[in-house]
Amino acid sequence: MTKGPAPSASFEHRSFGGAGADRTVVLLRAGVSTLSDPQPEATIRRHARIVAVGLTVDDLDDPAAYRGATSAETTAATLAEFIGAEQHDRPAGLVGVGDAGALAIMVAAHLGEGVDRLALVAVPEPTSGLAGSEVADLLARIPAKTLILNGQRDPDAAAAAARWYKERLPSARIEMVPRTDDPTARVILADVWERVLSHVAPGTIR
Repeated sequence: MTKGPAPSASFEHRSFGGAGADRTVVLLRAGVSTLSDPQPEATIRRHARIVAVGLTVDDLDDPAAYRGATSAETTAATLAEFIGAEQHDRPAGLVGVGDAGALAIMVAAHLGEGVDRLALVAVPEPTSGLAGSEVADLLARIPAKTLILNGQRDPDAAAAAARWYKERLPSARIEMVPRTDDPTARVILADVWERVLSHVAPGTIR
C-alpha cells in the first residue's frame, strides 16, 4: 500500500492491490473512508492496482450556471492528468460513487479512450435541467463500457436515475442491487465491490 499527495495539494491518494499490475483502477468517492479499501478480500483476488483518491465536498463543488471553472472542473482536469501518468499508456478503469459520480464522468470525458471501463455506483440523477444538459453532453463523449449499479429502494439513486444515465451513455448496462427491509437503504460499496472489480478490471482474477 502506498500513500502520497496527488498532483493537486487538495487531495491525497492511496494504492492497494497489485503494485506491479498492468491494470489500474481509480476509485473516486467522498467521505471519511475515501482512502480505504472497500473490501480487501475481493481486492486481493484481483491482479490490479487500485488507486483511491481522497476527495472533499469542496473538490466536488459544481454549481449550475457558475461563470468560470468550477472546483469540480478543476479537480477533474487535475485527476485526468494524474491518471494519464499512472496508467502507463494502458486504458484504466474508473469508479465513481455517489456524489463523486459526476466527477468521474468529467474525468472519463477528459480521458476519452484512456478509460475503457467505468462504474457508476449509487449516482443520483442531476438535480436541475441545466445540470442535466451539461452532464448529458459529457456522457455522450464517454466511449467506456459502463456499469450502473443502483439500489432498488435507494432514495437518491434508484431505477429512474440508473435509466437516466443509461439512455445518455453510448455503452452502458444497469444492474439493480436488491432491495432490503430498510426503506431508506443505500448501496454500500463494500457489498458490491467484487462486482465492480469484475467490470472495471476484467481478466485480472488470480
